[in-house]
Amino acid sequence: MTANDLDPSGARNWVLHLEDSEVTNGDTTFAPYLCHHCADAPCVSACPTGASYTAADGRVLVDHDLCIGCGLCVPACPYEARYVAADSHKIEKCTLCESRVHHGQAPACFEVCPSGARTFVETLTIDGEERTVAVGDVESLDDGHELISLVTDDVDPHPTLRFSGRPKDLALLTAKRPPRQSGSQVSMVWRRGIGKTVGGLGLLSMAAMGAMVGLRVVRDRRVDATPDATPETPADETPVDETPVDEMEDRDE
Repeated sequence: MTANDLDPSGARNWVLHLEDSEVTNGDTTFAPYLCHHCADAPCVSACPTGASYTAADGRVLVDHDLCIGCGLCVPACPYEARYVAADSHKIEKCTLCESRVHHGQAPACFEVCPSGARTFVETLTIDGEERTVAVGDVESLDDGHELISLVTDDVDPHPTLRFSGRPKDLALLTAKRPPRQSGSQVSMVWRRGIGKTVGGLGLLSMAAMGAMVGLRVVRDRRVDATPDATPETPADETPVDETPVDEMEDRDE
């Protein structure tokens, strides 16, 4: 097993190798990639049990006790940043190392990146004390570099992660990996709280490649957070009936 008890066959973040295949000896670049922790996350609204949720500090997280492994959130994610784990059959994704940040540490991938391609700045209020967790300088861009969010006119879930780099590298990123329309590959049948997916889920295949990174991923947020942020159930939401199916069928007869 790996950190966070993850099966090595999956990865919560990875590096994209992008190249212009239409041109001989064309442009190529590398881009760090992970969950964009969107403010309006489609994966959250696609989850039928409330397992996927947005925490008070803005992170998009998964409550594994509520996750039933239906996989509906996988095609809902515009950035293909979650998958169903082969061992637990639960959704896995980047949490921005929730426990590390709440203890005043930076996410591990930001801290260990050898080329400084990942910049993390977050100001938290922990136990009444304001604390800034930072790696790199989010205000400092290399000469000639630009800063963008990976969105389109049709798909903009308001991601909190941004990319910086040379304009031609950013153009290659937006051309090769634009955010996709959500939920086009799955339909859903839902009966008595038991979910069944119909159609292809297309589980992610992700490889983390150790290489010089040409684009920088940036997260810059200022939030008030509590370490044990949990999803809230709206007051008008009807709770899921957790009665076993066989008991329900007996009750209906």
